[in-house]
Amino acid sequence: MVTSALAFSFVPAGVNDPVQFLLLGSLSLIVMGAAKSGFAGAAGLLSVPLMIYACGNDSTLAAGIMLPLLIACDYVTIVIWWGRWDVRNVLVLLPGMLAGIALGGVTLWFFLHLSKGQSGAERAVTNAALSLTIGLLAVGFVLLTAVRSLRGGLQPFRPIFWHGLVAGSAAGFTSTLTHSAGPITTMFFLAQRMPKGRLAATAVLYYWIGNQVKLIPYALLGLLTGGSLSADLTLLPAVIAGAGLGVFLHHRVNEKWFRIVMHVLLAVIGGHLAITSAAKLWL
Repeated sequence: MVTSALAFSFVPAGVNDPVQFLLLGSLSLIVMGAAKSGFAGAAGLLSVPLMIYACGNDSTLAAGIMLPLLIACDYVTIVIWWGRWDVRNVLVLLPGMLAGIALGGVTLWFFLHLSKGQSGAERAVTNAALSLTIGLLAVGFVLLTAVRSLRGGLQPFRPIFWHGLVAGSAAGFTSTLTHSAGPITTMFFLAQRMPKGRLAATAVLYYWIGNQVKLIPYALLGLLTGGSLSADLTLLPAVIAGAGLGVFLHHRVNEKWFRIVMHVLLAVIGGHLAITSAAKLWL
């Protein structure tokens, strides 16, 4: 009875199954924490659909719950990776990131405004189109890398301003809408053949900045509520546990296998996103 009462008091309004919320929500955040602290965030894309399922398929509620927890995870991981990042890469991405977050905020406002008169099916089509784009980009990147590797042409990519503007804008935009910029930033960093520690640390610094900037549109749009913040307190231990797991795994995976794991995760996640999103659009 006590456990049940606590569960009901720390889940947001509209969630009908507190046990599902606590189980799937915790799993989502363990995955997210492990991805952000040890694997540059790409695997964190799995955490988004898990949180949506935890919230009873309410993607707006899931986004509002996840942002403060993402920031909490950022503060844990930035201490872990302090000073090991590539500042130049973050600076190259920063202008595009800010532009993408601003555009994402406007788009999110538009969708929220439109959804008042829109059916659930119409909202699902919009989300599926965005997910399909991200999935195809991830799979395309992995295939291109494989072809270049077989042909012996894998030279490190050296980003310049316009590269960062495009990648940063795309990452900031998708991150604002769905917290799913991991494939974009991972593609950008992997192409430079960074050592795994520097790659993870650079991703951590990038998201530490970006997620705090995202607080502005989220607060203005009313996505951060008392109910969502109470849920965040309940799920916070899962973030810390996930961050510890990510560091543990990171130090036990060598450089070669790290890159293989990252590319396999990108291919699997991207393929799953593309196939499921295409199916939703087709049906």
